[in-house]
Amino acid sequence: MWTAALAWGRLVPEARHPREVVESHLSTIATRDPEAMAADYASDATLERDRLYAGRAAIAEYFSSLPDRLGQGEVVFGRRTLRRDGRISVEWKIAGGRADGLSGVDTYTLADGKIAHQVVHLDGSDF
Repeated sequence: MWTAALAWGRLVPEARHPREVVESHLSTIATRDPEAMAADYASDATLERDRLYAGRAAIAEYFSSLPDRLGQGEVVFGRRTLRRDGRISVEWKIAGGRADGLSGVDTYTLADGKIAHQVVHLDGSDF
């Protein structure tokens, strides 16, 4: 979408709704393509899991390990919650493969139509 507002003589893209951004990101997980998975993150985004990944390139590198960690399993996404503070939480569970049954909750903070920060909370052991 494009707004009619002009910034420095050009059309300005309208920021996507946070739910749209998160759903776009979740849909890329099945592709197992690290660049696709990182595309909805801001260039200076951060992701917290076992450590802090800073910047889209570092986040893409983190996602490059996902196919090996999942093996034959797949991530199944459950309830999505839009919090009062604007963050979105997504419950997930791994189905199949060596990590079958592992679950967690990812919480996303968005800004300007991009994921600015993500925290991965594992309910049990890591995979």
